[in-house]
Amino acid sequence: MLITSRRSLSVLIVAAALLLWTAPTRAAQTDPKAFVDGLVQQAMTMLKNPQMSDAEREQRFSTLLQTGFDIPRIARFVLGRYWLTASDQDRNQFSQLFAQWVVRTYADRFKNYSGETVKVTSARTESPTSYVVTSELIHTNGAPATTIYWHVDKVSDDLKIVDVEVEGVSMALTEREEIASAIQRDGGTVAGLNQQLRQRLAGGAGSATGGPLAPGQAQTTKP
Repeated sequence: MLITSRRSLSVLIVAAALLLWTAPTRAAQTDPKAFVDGLVQQAMTMLKNPQMSDAEREQRFSTLLQTGFDIPRIARFVLGRYWLTASDQDRNQFSQLFAQWVVRTYADRFKNYSGETVKVTSARTESPTSYVVTSELIHTNGAPATTIYWHVDKVSDDLKIVDVEVEGVSMALTEREEIASAIQRDGGTVAGLNQQLRQRLAGGAGSATGGPLAPGQAQTTKP
């Protein structure tokens, strides 16, 4: 696990919550700032709900992950060069298992939410179909706000989140590095990685690769 401080953990919890806990509304689909801000407002309401069971939390994550995330693109990026040599079956299985693992990991970590809030401050256009939305994570202990960048792409008629940077650290790129290490430890095949993920999922909470989308070394390449 690469997260070692409470502050880093709280950043990851809130960032992941905003990614996974709420679906984008149709009204916000053409405005990336409104899109992310809508996620923030709904996610904060959800995070403050102590009545939600673990089963309900995972069910919501599973449904909403498919809505707000460009899962096929992220899965391909995370596999990196191994995508090219994997069979179609192994690629499809990895995409499904990776999504399940993200849900399982963060559903468990959200229990540690301690009242942080997020303020969306601005958005900039990088290309006709690519945007970066800036927000600040406000800590409850008085620590300086943490900057979070949301990489949003237009996919068909929808907006999708493809990566999140926390203080310059790309979650997707870090997970790509961890996935590569896991594959190398397990014989260099995606089939072996898939088996490892299946075993981890069957065994409950834990980490197959160091934690999906967990910040590590500061890098900013997006998928």
